[in-house]
Amino acid sequence: MTTTADGSEPLLRRRFRVAMGDTDAAQVVYFAAPARWAESMMSEWLVTAGFATSRLLAAGLGTPAVHAEFTYRDCLRLDDELDACLRLESLSKRSFTMRSDFAVVGSPEPAMQLRLTQVYARVSDAALEALPLPGELVRRLQGHRRPARLRLP
Repeated sequence: MTTTADGSEPLLRRRFRVAMGDTDAAQVVYFAAPARWAESMMSEWLVTAGFATSRLLAAGLGTPAVHAEFTYRDCLRLDDELDACLRLESLSKRSFTMRSDFAVVGSPEPAMQLRLTQVYARVSDAALEALPLPGELVRRLQGHRRPARLRLP
């Protein structure tokens, strides 16, 4: 799994095995485990892009999730070796949607996909205030997507 039909390159790739803690009693991946895998890849990419979550939170900012979509095309099991890819799916003025693909090594198609939309926001005790995405974050996201387009609301 490298580029997709739309020509997008992954922001991040990772290979790992499904661990016991990610499965249920039948040794099948617990439905929420891929959310943790996707968040881990997203956090790693944010660090490399210069937008570490810890740094954002210290500045009173964040990227809270506002929508998640899980699609399971095949069963993942204990000890399956997975190729994982994080890609930009869409971009708007205040939010971005990432797609995490999880494929059994050697398979051309992902067994599972997770789409997660996050909004850039000021975080306070009282509320969240959506803000425009920083230009540098947009540039880094668009650097891994072809064609690069900013979709305005």
